[in-house]
Amino acid sequence: MNKEEKNKKIAQRRQATYKRHSSMICKTYEIKAVSSKLNSEQKQSLNQYFKEAKWLRNFHIAHGFDRNLRDIKEIEVKVGKTLENRSLSILGSQVKQDIFDNLISELRSLSSNKKQGNKVGKLKYKSVCNMLPLRQYGTTYKIDFYHNRIKVQNIKKPFYVKGLKQIPEEADITNAKLVRKASGLYFYITCYEKPKIKVITNRQIGIDFGIKDNLTLSDGLTFNIKVKENETIKRLSKKLNRTFIKYGKKYSRNHRKLKGKLKVAYEKLTNQKKDQTNKVVHFLLNNYDFIAMQDEMIANWHSGLFGKQVQHSSMGFIKAKLKNSSKVHVVETSFPSTQICPICGSLTKHPLNKRDYDCKACGYHHDSRDIKSAQSILDYVLMMS
Repeated sequence: MNKEEKNKKIAQRRQATYKRHSSMICKTYEIKAVSSKLNSEQKQSLNQYFKEAKWLRNFHIAHGFDRNLRDIKEIEVKVGKTLENRSLSILGSQVKQDIFDNLISELRSLSSNKKQGNKVGKLKYKSVCNMLPLRQYGTTYKIDFYHNRIKVQNIKKPFYVKGLKQIPEEADITNAKLVRKASGLYFYITCYEKPKIKVITNRQIGIDFGIKDNLTLSDGLTFNIKVKENETIKRLSKKLNRTFIKYGKKYSRNHRKLKGKLKVAYEKLTNQKKDQTNKVVHFLLNNYDFIAMQDEMIANWHSGLFGKQVQHSSMGFIKAKLKNSSKVHVVETSFPSTQICPICGSLTKHPLNKRDYDCKACGYHHDSRDIKSAQSILDYVLMMS
């Protein structure tokens, strides 16, 4: 078989895979490596993996993204004020190509943002790399479901992991990412699954975001997510401030340890918010077929009078997840959902402490202005669709 025939067969297989995946659901599963099972050789190989990935990324940025250098085996690394030659001994060819492709993708994103009129900067050099792409299942990484192991290319001993039972047996496993966080090492594995039969509820709902109640539905249901900073974070923050000893650019060892512990505590806090967010979004998408919401400027609320209330909630997570669903219809920010009267259409401003609604024009009254606002959003979307 010559090279042309081989490339033709690869292209045909790729097209067949794309066609199969087009009718499937894409999901990503988080699998955690058990840190207590890592030996010194694995830790050393991992550190070298992430270090070489950082070198290669910075090398491509410095040399103008030359495609001919995608599979380079030796590069120059800046050490102090001099350049030293370092060999890429552990990075595989596919990982190298993925690092290059990710940089090109970042450049395209910057270019599209610039065309939209946004102010963008340049790609910056990284001092630390905490993510490695694993493109091909079976080559760059392999999974042993029976023994709960994941084998990464060029690392001798496989990783003992937890969470593989999440992945269904019939799932089509594709690429993955190896991510290093403060709380440990994680594999984010992308799979394609057959779609489940959707239950049609024929129910419609409007959603109003707010401070008193994070989410108010037009049928009267409310959701409040308040995950505050716990005592562990407060205690570590105080200790961190006390141990901050700065001499030029040097920091104490105790300060670095406390900083790592604080990162883990904040990561747990974020995970709690994401968990509650997923539960709320799952409830809404499973119980309603038509969802209307307003594109609220939640970032402005955070920078305004309600910084802590917004920070402790998950409204931004919920809004971002809902906007990705085909069931959700978004109303522009300028729509006066709180002020508009559903009877005569007049606008009546209310102070923040007034929680009911009274129309000055026709005398319409509603006991809850948040429920009235959610109903107005739903009515507006139905009228416009």
